[in-house]
Amino acid sequence: MTGQDVCSFSVLMPSPYKSKPYPLSNYVDRRVLMSVTCRYCKRRHNYLPADLIEVFGDVDADSVALRFKCDGCNSGGTLDVDTFTPQGKEAVGLRIRRLVSVKIKRVPVWKEE
Repeated sequence: MTGQDVCSFSVLMPSPYKSKPYPLSNYVDRRVLMSVTCRYCKRRHNYLPADLIEVFGDVDADSVALRFKCDGCNSGGTLDVDTFTPQGKEAVGLRIRRLVSVKIKRVPVWKEE
């Protein structure tokens, strides 16, 4: 302490950790699956990253959870997304959800004349 009751030892705080965006296209070549699990109803589905790219674009892997809604309970904020490479016993009988088609909902807009 100095004479003015000020600490002479200053400590610099480290900068906050910011993760770099890791796009889904990086997972395609590595044969990695994306597992999406609802925290509320415990429903779990496995997806191929190439299918997710067709739906959402080549977005950051961490932002996929914010873009999904659960099929069971229709909640959007309670999803966890993990990546894993199935090996050995895990790969046998593993169910993977595949993208069949993307439907665009057409809504008419009317105007009185």
